[in-house]
Amino acid sequence: MSQQVVENSNSLSLKDSLVKEFGLTYSKNQASEPEALLQKREAALAAFQQAGIPTTKNEEWRFTNLAPFLKDSYQMQPTGCLSREQIEQAITSAQVKDLNAYRLVLVNGVIDFSFSNLPENKQGWTLQSVAELKAAPAFAAVLNASLPIEKYPFAAINTACFTDGFYLELNRDFSLDKPLQIIHVYGDQENLFLQPRNIIQVNRGASAEVLESSVLVTGQLLFVNGVTEIQVEENAHFKHAHFQVGEQQERWIMHTQVRQLRDSRYDNYTLTLPHADLVRNNLNVILDGPNTETHLYGLYMVEDKHLVDNHSLVDHRHPNCMSNQLYKGVILDGGKGVFNGKIYVHRPAQKTNAFQQNNNLLFSPNGTINSKPQLEIYADDVKCSHGSTVGQFDEEALFYLRSRGIGAETAHSLMVTAFAFDVTNKIENEALRAHIEHLIEKTISAAQA
Repeated sequence: MSQQVVENSNSLSLKDSLVKEFGLTYSKNQASEPEALLQKREAALAAFQQAGIPTTKNEEWRFTNLAPFLKDSYQMQPTGCLSREQIEQAITSAQVKDLNAYRLVLVNGVIDFSFSNLPENKQGWTLQSVAELKAAPAFAAVLNASLPIEKYPFAAINTACFTDGFYLELNRDFSLDKPLQIIHVYGDQENLFLQPRNIIQVNRGASAEVLESSVLVTGQLLFVNGVTEIQVEENAHFKHAHFQVGEQQERWIMHTQVRQLRDSRYDNYTLTLPHADLVRNNLNVILDGPNTETHLYGLYMVEDKHLVDNHSLVDHRHPNCMSNQLYKGVILDGGKGVFNGKIYVHRPAQKTNAFQQNNNLLFSPNGTINSKPQLEIYADDVKCSHGSTVGQFDEEALFYLRSRGIGAETAHSLMVTAFAFDVTNKIENEALRAHIEHLIEKTISAAQA
């Protein structure tokens, strides 16, 4: 049987399950959700059915074969509850040493305030569950405000079927006094397919720093198809870090859609470490106003036949904007990495400065990397560049370290840390930066054991 036939048969099975889930979700919510939201769900299902689950024939999924991850059966809703002890252990494992931060905990996509650590008076910002908010008539207008679901089938089926997630809004000119760490705890007694929907609204002049991380506490398979929509309005600044430190039973497809208005700034840091089976990150940023600034930094480490696929789109629509993207990959033994980044500059976006770079280090000759940086420019007064490199360890540098009494394991660790420095050094929060550096060292040590 050909690979394509296998892909199609597995896709059909999951597609049928998702369509069935839509029917259950729609029937359950028909009485409580506004007509505008129900119409969006119907349109999203139609878009998903039209596109289907992507195969490697789709250029955007050319190097990411989903077939091995679709053959398993999943429950579309949790069937059991995690114990308090399991959740507390998960929170402990996700905490960042010396990080002074608020904490929001979600268990299988549902906010649990009993495990969260938030100020009693949240004056200046709003935090609530999407399950509560979606009954409001205005919610449908916020949903998919800048997300073209017809191009993203997994985002489409998320729109059709989501039941919960978090909604965070920062009021005008409000600055959150310390970071907010969002810990996603997952686990069930059955294989689980979840579709959380998160929305972040950063109003004019506001600023905040958010760190997201996740923990799987049971040995069953977990497939998360998540969507986060972020709006950063005029003169606002939003820092967004996402730590993906998984287990072998985890599969992730995460879509982050960002829209920036004039004079705003958005900083994104995406760190992906072993050992999740599959990680696919779609990060789209629309610079929808003049004088906007965007910084995207990524570090991915992948091993043992696992796959990390980072796709990004930086969409320049107005003049005098700047974007900078730097992604670095460390490909360990048997790992596969994919980077596909695109800068799109529309004709009105004169005076654009846009830069993109993807550098990869092959820790092992058995690793694979597919890198595709892209520029599509329709304005003539711009400064844009993109590039990609793939290489192995510098033998002269290794020899230099070894000749000074440094062991092979330590030498390799030092060189990987130095390679990652251009990304980690961009993280201003010292506790977060130290945490990442520790995780990198731990990963390299384990790879050489």
